[in-house]
Amino acid sequence: MYLDKPEGQPDDKVAWSSDVAAQMLRRLGFKYVSLNPGASYRGLHDSIVNHLGNVDPGMLLCLHEDHAVGVAHGYAKATGKPMAAIVHSNVGLMHGMMAIWNAFCDRAPVFIMGATGPVDSHQRRPWIDWIHTSADQGGMVRDIVKFDNQPSSPEATVDAMLRANLMMRTEPCAPTYICLDAGLQETSLSREVTFPDMSRFQPPAPPRPAKADIKRAAELLKGAKKPLILFGRGNHSIEDWNRRVQLAERLGACVLTDLKSGSVFPTDHPAHSTEPFNQVSKTARDVINAADVIVAFEWLDLAGALNPPKGGGNTTAKVIAASLDQHLHNGAHMVFQPTPTVDLFMAAGAEATVADLLDELGAGAKKEPWFTAVRRTLKPVNPERITVEQIATTLKANMKNPDDYSFAALCRQWPCDVFPFHSPSSYLGKDGGGGIGSGGALSVGAALGNIEMGKKTVAVLGDGDFMMGGHAVWTAVKHQIPVMIVINNNQSYFNDELHQEVVAKRRNRPVGNRWIGQAISGPGIDIAKFAEAQGANGIGPVKTQAELDAAIAKGLSILDAGGVCVIDVRVPPGEDRAAASSTGVRNV
Repeated sequence: MYLDKPEGQPDDKVAWSSDVAAQMLRRLGFKYVSLNPGASYRGLHDSIVNHLGNVDPGMLLCLHEDHAVGVAHGYAKATGKPMAAIVHSNVGLMHGMMAIWNAFCDRAPVFIMGATGPVDSHQRRPWIDWIHTSADQGGMVRDIVKFDNQPSSPEATVDAMLRANLMMRTEPCAPTYICLDAGLQETSLSREVTFPDMSRFQPPAPPRPAKADIKRAAELLKGAKKPLILFGRGNHSIEDWNRRVQLAERLGACVLTDLKSGSVFPTDHPAHSTEPFNQVSKTARDVINAADVIVAFEWLDLAGALNPPKGGGNTTAKVIAASLDQHLHNGAHMVFQPTPTVDLFMAAGAEATVADLLDELGAGAKKEPWFTAVRRTLKPVNPERITVEQIATTLKANMKNPDDYSFAALCRQWPCDVFPFHSPSSYLGKDGGGGIGSGGALSVGAALGNIEMGKKTVAVLGDGDFMMGGHAVWTAVKHQIPVMIVINNNQSYFNDELHQEVVAKRRNRPVGNRWIGQAISGPGIDIAKFAEAQGANGIGPVKTQAELDAAIAKGLSILDAGGVCVIDVRVPPGEDRAAASSTGVRNV
């Protein structure tokens, strides 16, 4: 890990209003701050460099505000701890909004700071300070952050940052935003500012369920013949991971998990009925419909899992749910999902509820799950045509100890039965809000966090996602953050090809035209050269199994040596996509 070292010694005197904000970043415990620079916070920038010495926090330079927030989000996914990010003025905030949205939907703690042009109009430079000043800048993101504030004095800055930090770290977690007046930042202090004792401003523990509710839940589960556990969002504690396993084994329950949430339960455990999914699979639907008691812990969309709008759900099970997510629901966006039918709802932390249920159930023999888990049957390998299964198999075969690695991101078809998850660090989950283009920044941030966690970072991204934000790898190269990114490259926004196919079939129109406006070809993109242009090692295009073996081995050696590597793997979709184009035959 590398941070730029300033010349000379830091000026340790707190002399400017921006020094107060910089001091608070340090006192709040932030090791790093990711940013894209701008004049609106030039005062704070100077304070971090020349007052703090670019240490605690140290700056990670990004090429886009979307990356600055995304890197902080990825760090939180890897460590469970927040990181700070700074965006420039209203324009930078607008640039970073998609990443803020992702972090909000993912319930990730990110401490976002920004700035507005001088509130005092007499201090504004002609033109530029006017267009970079907003009357209510926080209003742009108010419904996708947990708290925002624009303090008007050094003392108010201390209080605003204290409150934002407390709210960000209190479950359910979410980003917060503090906007600093450019004029205030550059004001010299006329009096000494008193900083608080940080030990007296710690976030509360998540609320525990009521004892009566735990007793009732335990009674329902004890009487169940086919209990089912839905494990959604979970924390990074191995102790809580083990408690989840103990609860499933104590009950003889089946377990389902969601690929969007990250690893929360060993996917090769007999209780894990089928692979984690993005949308409820047929096997998962069969298990849900057969269960007689279902208990859901911070499940992302409980109503959608139990009663899908297009039918298929006919569960008669009693439903127990534990979640704090409702505290972030508002009317601005529909992230709250449909309202589920629940027989017992506990507004409590998922991990605390699991622990209390185990205590209430007491000691008991380990029980076998009532449903025999369905595992993937591997397809025969075609040495001339690579599949996602082959990527997973090849990665696992080339890793000396697969459990030493953490997947920062995975494509939606990832075969978890081929490469199972064994710890909270095995896989860190999706981006949260479906904001395509986030994979690069999230992977870099996760790799930064995984340095602390003692894990090596690998990501498997789609080509469309990577090309929207792939220059985030420049930050990894500059700051010496080791990461290996494998591109599942089907040369298309293929998910949308499938949507176009659905519409064409419904309207009795040509399915063969689905690629138009979707294919990333003619010209194709040389992803390896793109990666090399950012200073990373680029490998590919990889088209055969032999090339894949060599590429993965080389990529892992680069990762082990502390480098950054991007491997372009061509993964054609399963069916023939050849179609006529204006130039003759489509180039696939």
